[in-house]
Amino acid sequence: MNTEDPVKTLLKKTEKAGVCMLATADAEGRIVSRPMVIQEIEDDHSIWFITRVSTPKVPEASAGQPVNVSVAEKGFWASIAGTATVVHDLERKKRYWSKATEAFFGDSRPEDADIVLLRVDPHSGEYWDSPGLPATVVEVVKSMVRDEPARPGESNTVDL
Repeated sequence: MNTEDPVKTLLKKTEKAGVCMLATADAEGRIVSRPMVIQEIEDDHSIWFITRVSTPKVPEASAGQPVNVSVAEKGFWASIAGTATVVHDLERKKRYWSKATEAFFGDSRPEDADIVLLRVDPHSGEYWDSPGLPATVVEVVKSMVRDEPARPGESNTVDL
């Protein structure tokens, strides 16, 4: 079992995943998810993204609207609930800008008004962390022999 602080585990493994699904609610209240690249998770737990202001996710995630960030990565699954805010910070956009970002946004530059930052301020999270398939199989077999529930990893719910 992992002895690291559950909050640190959640945030470190989420940032390491690099890509997540960002879920918002559209104008009709339907949940919409789309893949996003995590730029950074700061010490205050805020999660940063770069996007275009002209995309539907921006009005759906503006002004403190509830959002969800989810990750599924090789034995690790996470769901982080929070609120989102659009941020205009040219220096931060330049800091996050890379060749990969440039390739994704085409002819755009960090200075373009259409390029904005989306900050998610999480309030809670839940994760499931498995040691991998072989260890999970061993744990399931042990549980059948011992006639007790399998514990193939850990799960935690945390306040952020």
